[in-house]
Amino acid sequence: MSVSRLSIIKFLELVIAIVCIGLHYKSKTNDFNADTLSAAAFGGYVIILIGGFAGYLMSTPINRRIDIFFSLVGCAIFVAAGALNIQIYDDYGKSEWRDYGLSKASLAIINGALFLLDSLLTWRGDF
Repeated sequence: MSVSRLSIIKFLELVIAIVCIGLHYKSKTNDFNADTLSAAAFGGYVIILIGGFAGYLMSTPINRRIDIFFSLVGCAIFVAAGALNIQIYDDYGKSEWRDYGLSKASLAIINGALFLLDSLLTWRGDF
């Protein structure tokens, strides 16, 4: 079993989603929409990505179309969570809480870009 570019990208997506969960814990707001979207995106995709890795390790990877679907939805939901969080934390003065929130938002948008790259590589068949 060799390590491919796609599995490295998926591993980075997982690591960033886990880091986002930790940052979300340190920077929760009272905004129901942003907190719910962030928690659902980060937690949900940790579960999806771990399931994908389990399938990969057992030599039963998920279907390419479903992988592309998960990647495109992940792109959209992570970018949306990042944008909502930037909107919330941008108005606050300097504080550790704001720094955690903006870090979470930035990493979410970066992860959204990784999900887009992941979907493109999967679509092209570049494993």
